[in-house]
Amino acid sequence: MSHLLEKTKESRAFYSFLGLIILVIICSLTSSDFSKIENYITIFRQASVLLVLSAGLTAVLILGGIDLSVGATAALVGCTCALLLKAGVPTWAVITIGLCMGAVIGTLNGFLVSIIRLPAFVATYATNWIVKGLAIVIMNGQIIFNLPESFTFIGTGYLFGQMPVLIVIALVVVSICYVLYQKTTIGRDIFSCGSNLEAARYSGIRVKRAQFVAFIMSSMFAGLAGLLMTARLNAAEASMGDSYGLNTVAAVVIGGTSMLGGEGGIIGTMIGSIMLMLITNIMNLLGISSFAQPMIIGLVIIVMVFFDSISRDERKTVRRGVAIPMNVQKRKDDIG
Repeated sequence: MSHLLEKTKESRAFYSFLGLIILVIICSLTSSDFSKIENYITIFRQASVLLVLSAGLTAVLILGGIDLSVGATAALVGCTCALLLKAGVPTWAVITIGLCMGAVIGTLNGFLVSIIRLPAFVATYATNWIVKGLAIVIMNGQIIFNLPESFTFIGTGYLFGQMPVLIVIALVVVSICYVLYQKTTIGRDIFSCGSNLEAARYSGIRVKRAQFVAFIMSSMFAGLAGLLMTARLNAAEASMGDSYGLNTVAAVVIGGTSMLGGEGGIIGTMIGSIMLMLITNIMNLLGISSFAQPMIIGLVIIVMVFFDSISRDERKTVRRGVAIPMNVQKRKDDIG
């Protein structure tokens, strides 16, 4: 039990979870409406889309990269699928097409980063504009709405009368990502590449495969988020992914995933997504202007990352008189 407790405290997500608890207490004291069950459900539903959008991005950041195209990918997939639904294409086929579109965009990013060897920031920034441009072209300035109920059910429906489908899908995504990141060979390869790319290459790890998988996952989950976003809004437009932009990166980083690579996980991303939506929710309840909200969120992100940087130095494990950096220790725990 003591070993489990010590290992939990060493986790970067542990400190994010403590931050979440403190934030919930503060919000509860600030607004009487915050603690209502209906408000919590609203927060979780809003966080579900952000979580799905950030789920694959977590792998890219663990790898030591970045993907700036997730918001645009979600918008393109959502708009394309809305057009197909209006054309009479069955819902199951539309969902399949949307996921395949995400995989294609992820393959392009993986090719640019691993084969062409462009920096991930440059490659995905360029892809972001290409994908965003495609969304603008196919939509031609129009907004599509009144989509089939069989499709909007995944964004607005309920299971067992009370459980939103969105939350169920988000939990399934978390479960899948947890298994992939922590329990599979490719997940260990991604962590190894993020910890030390050259060492991973000399160890015989298939670095290019790990890079391709990470970017494909990022874009596929972004495509799924685009479908959920469209279903929840019952509408699609070319700019609907803009508001998520860097929020996805913020959710992952606040959740304890290092932008330097080698550390993090989907549990932390889930916590980070909830924290971002919780902050937005309490600002709405308090009547804070929408123009001031991005500034406040930015300040919160700075504070969270600052304290995470401090705690990172304190989370070094000393065994047999030797200080072991956290990223190395985490890899030992994951493999052993």
